[in-house]
Amino acid sequence: MKITIVYSQKSHMLPQNIFQMKTDTRFANIKFIPHMQNSKLACNLCGKKCHWCRGAYQLDFSNFIEEMIGLPDLYPIYLDDPLAYLPKAFKESDVFVCLGIHEDILIELPKIIAKSNGKALLVPCEGADWVSRWVREKAIDECEKYGLAYDFPKPFCSMTKGKFEILNQFMDTFRIGKPKFRLYVNSENIIVKAEVIQSAPCGNGYNVAKHLIGAQLGEEAKKVVAKAWHSFPCMGGMTIDPELGDTILHIGGYLHYSALENAEIFPTNTMNSSSVFKK
Repeated sequence: MKITIVYSQKSHMLPQNIFQMKTDTRFANIKFIPHMQNSKLACNLCGKKCHWCRGAYQLDFSNFIEEMIGLPDLYPIYLDDPLAYLPKAFKESDVFVCLGIHEDILIELPKIIAKSNGKALLVPCEGADWVSRWVREKAIDECEKYGLAYDFPKPFCSMTKGKFEILNQFMDTFRIGKPKFRLYVNSENIIVKAEVIQSAPCGNGYNVAKHLIGAQLGEEAKKVVAKAWHSFPCMGGMTIDPELGDTILHIGGYLHYSALENAEIFPTNTMNSSSVFKK
């Protein structure tokens, strides 16, 4: 599987008046892209004490990234010519992941993706202002017009499998989406080993799993999740999203609590035979 990432590159420029806007660069540049490349830049929690909790997993997906399209992060609020910011065609990829880009540019993507023999458009929403409902519905109409699979998970770590097989394959290939854990516990329900079946796309699942080791199932483990998830840190938006009725940051936390509550749990004597990934 090949993917193309379309994202906003960070600059130090700021809006000069009310007719300009700045797109969100943090999630793409600090979390998602470094995580896909298995870079320690994706984690700023442990610093020099980093245990490299993802090191035991085969996570370097650099060879799967066909192209990265870096766009500006400062624009007029309304673009007269959105196509001026895009190439006339992309390199051929299966899934195009678009992170924090101007909405006027987003609407133009399905046609170019289809022209480039792409198969799917994936637009995660990590902030309430990333993609409006109108733009999302318009982009979906365009995807259906050109025969593209699509998903707009809000937030990215809420992504689950659905009707589009290419996006299901995307989740399986990169082990990302709604977090899922496998836990091994002793006779006192102390977590001896924690495996990540599927991580949040920022990589936080590996951080949470590492900190769960030594905690007892129940309230103690819940407190560990709360501390570890929040301090990674999550970069979800902190303003109320009108569609969700809550902040995207909080939704990210709930999803990790749910991953603990719904984890696959096995006794320690099955660790060798039930390991998810070869170490």
